Amino acid sequence: MKVIVTKILIDALKPREMPIVELSKAICSINGVDQVDIVVTEVDQRTETTKITIAGNNIPYSQVAKVLEQQTIAIRGIDAVTTAKAKPLVA
Repeated sequence: MKVIVTKILIDALKPREMPIVELSKAICSINGVDQVDIVVTEVDQRTETTKITIAGNNIPYSQVAKVLEQQTIAIRGIDAVTTAKAKPLVA
């Protein structure tokens, strides 16, 4: 039985000049990601601490991490994850 990731909560540090709307769109463009919520929890002179909630059907975490790295986002940790058994395809 296949187990899939359906939700991830990431604690991340981003440059202040990176708009969260653009970051959200970049993450949401990944196959398997259906929804992205970003909340800024702390603001510094050059950075913002964010909580990024990603929901979808079979989220590919390695691709999410790659997109964040490309956007110069530092992952501080994964605060929560939700998994589920994949539903078999009915023909």
